[in-house]
Amino acid sequence: MKTKLFYFLVSSLLVLSSCSNDIDSNPTVPVRTILPKTLTYKMASYDYSTGTGVITGYNNQTNTFTYNGNKIVSAECSVYNHTMKTVFTYTGSLITKTEGYVDNSLISRVSYVYEKGKLKETALLLPNSNLVNDFYVKNVYTHNADGTISYRTYRHDNPTIPEDGEQILSFKNGNLVKRTAKYLEDNSYYKYTYEYKYDTQNNPLKNILGLDLIMFDMGGIYNGHDMAYGDFGINDFGINNVIEKITYVSDKEKTMKYVETLTYKYDENGYPVEKKSDEAIDDIFYTY
Repeated sequence: MKTKLFYFLVSSLLVLSSCSNDIDSNPTVPVRTILPKTLTYKMASYDYSTGTGVITGYNNQTNTFTYNGNKIVSAECSVYNHTMKTVFTYTGSLITKTEGYVDNSLISRVSYVYEKGKLKETALLLPNSNLVNDFYVKNVYTHNADGTISYRTYRHDNPTIPEDGEQILSFKNGNLVKRTAKYLEDNSYYKYTYEYKYDTQNNPLKNILGLDLIMFDMGGIYNGHDMAYGDFGINDFGINNVIEKITYVSDKEKTMKYVETLTYKYDENGYPVEKKSDEAIDDIFYTY
């Protein structure tokens, strides 16, 4: 009896091993890359006829994203009876240009220059500019040995002197956690420090190829749109989602602290489907 039981167990293990090998040899079914299809702002409308703003209703602004695989092709929306659109250009896996349009008219371009796979320079160009050096606003980045990234901002009317000194960005687990500044003059009247706290869920933009290399400064896709939400919601970028923004404003006598709290609802994959701020009446909704 023991002998029969032994052979039964051995044969059972061989069958299980064979099945396991068959499963392992099958090609892995690719997992769909989760990307946001739309981002909608639910915006409040106000009536100021009584002197104080009274909410009379809500309007939706829906931003639609188009992709080629996990490369973003464009972001588009309609607002104030105009169509806004940003078109992205890649070189390999790097985003090297974005172009901003209003009603199909080019209004600005942003060029991105890299060095050893890291962002070196961004330049906002006007439509009639053909050269990167013919910039309107330019950021020059330095990737420091301690893991921080610093940058200086230059404007066309004073192209050799940084506008506000040097901004220093600190990171943790792929998220921007602090932004500070070294000012050109120690006697700057106001000084600002920003800190950010995160959840452990998925940022809706985390799977867009190349976006992590250009978006670490909390909203770098600005294309000169003089309209509501010209960034198409492409800001607050990181691996996770910002749940608290803390701003410190210091003058000669004191430091003031301002806190914005953000809350989310998530889908079954841990991606936000709704975002709220305690400082804004507008809500944000995502579809994937």
